Amino acid sequence: MRQSLKLGQWSQFIQVTWNRLRRYAQYWLTRFKSPQESTDYLTWRHQFLQKRLRLGLWLALFWHLIISANGLHSVLFEFEKLKAVALNSYGDAAIADQWRWASIVCYIVANVLILACLIGQKTTWGRQYPEALFLLFACSLSNLVHIVFTFFGLPETPSYLLFLYIAVLLPVHWRLHLIYQAISIAYYAIVYPINGLATLEYAKIYNLYSREVIIQLACACSVSILSVYLYERLKRSEFEANRQIQIFLHSMAHDLQTPVVGSAIVLKSLLDKVIDEQDKLIIKRSTIERLLQGSNHQLALINSLVEAHTAKTQGVILNCEPTRIKPLVDSVLIDLNHSLTKKRIQLINHITDDLPVVNADVNQLRRVFSNLIGNALKHNPHEIQLILDASVVESGHCRQVKVWENRVESVKQLVQPQAPMLLCEIQDNGIGIASEQCPYLFKLYARGTKARYTPGLGLGLYLCKQIVEAHGGKIGVISSLGDGATFWFTLPLYPT
Repeated sequence: MRQSLKLGQWSQFIQVTWNRLRRYAQYWLTRFKSPQESTDYLTWRHQFLQKRLRLGLWLALFWHLIISANGLHSVLFEFEKLKAVALNSYGDAAIADQWRWASIVCYIVANVLILACLIGQKTTWGRQYPEALFLLFACSLSNLVHIVFTFFGLPETPSYLLFLYIAVLLPVHWRLHLIYQAISIAYYAIVYPINGLATLEYAKIYNLYSREVIIQLACACSVSILSVYLYERLKRSEFEANRQIQIFLHSMAHDLQTPVVGSAIVLKSLLDKVIDEQDKLIIKRSTIERLLQGSNHQLALINSLVEAHTAKTQGVILNCEPTRIKPLVDSVLIDLNHSLTKKRIQLINHITDDLPVVNADVNQLRRVFSNLIGNALKHNPHEIQLILDASVVESGHCRQVKVWENRVESVKQLVQPQAPMLLCEIQDNGIGIASEQCPYLFKLYARGTKARYTPGLGLGLYLCKQIVEAHGGKIGVISSLGDGATFWFTLPLYPT
């Protein structure tokens, strides 16, 4: 009985340990999993690898010729010194002769291979497959020595300095570095013991598998691969940031161009209507309103750009005071009444007067509600249902929100704050947002897939996030295509 109990405890302990290790492994695999790479980035990386490979090959050929000249001089013209070192260190002068021939073959073949890679990168095949040329180049430097010296019966340890040199010279694709390093380590760890070279007296004296050698190889491999991985992530982030800025500049130019072109057309039509006799100009009220609307739109675009830059560099400046949500939301709805009526929105406002006071900046909070409600109107068709709600979420409690899934209401867990917060929700049953796009909505200059058909620079949600987080709250969205969207944010309560 006692033995079966111990076996059960051990089985439970092993199961718990295995589950914990599996969770840790999944966590780190997720951390190191590369984000999805765009086609533009892959094209750029291919071109970048070609350029760096060309530079690396010329530099490697230059220094390898110098190293080869020095090595050949030593084994050809200073052979007696080499024999003395072999006799003194290993007790066998014949090893010097093996060294000499192995070094001569290795230097000549390595230079020929580097030269072949240089010629190959100018060919169509080399331009199409620079990764294969990189592996040939790296293996010719790291693995060629092992193969040649194995042929002459002399085992050699992988050069950890060579791993670091190539990582500094060609920090483009960490998986390529991992492949050629794995080939070199595998040859050292598997082939030598199989063909019996690891048991030679030379290998024992040479400390082929000493702790120092293994630690140096492990350190060099991990440092070089990690440095290439981090460099690659940095370059990818830089490329995607530049790409987003370029997209933003094109969209901003398009959006700023529209009101200017419209104003120019109106002004041109007015000039055509000038009465030549009296040089008088009769302007309709609707024409002036159209010009004013275009100017206001243009000014709003410029202001949103300036505000986004200020929020990114200096942060959002708040003047917090005790604020009630109900009157603030009512004033926003009054401003948007024309749009609500025009699009025949079914508005359901669950925000009541008995909500606790929040500590917020009235003007900034008004912008948040105005942007979120305005987005629901701008990106959805007519006659949708819009629900506004607000409630208190106690600390440590999970709040569940009703959302549409396939036009059916369902419940999803939303927030679990550390302190009592006011949760505000803006829900609609419109066209929804792609779930893979939701994490990027609140980023700077992020725009929807149909952004070219709607005005704006994609700064509204970014500014909302900056304002809410400056208050100490959080903001998010739950949505999927065809199932509407639920935007939510939290605000701290005013201390009582």
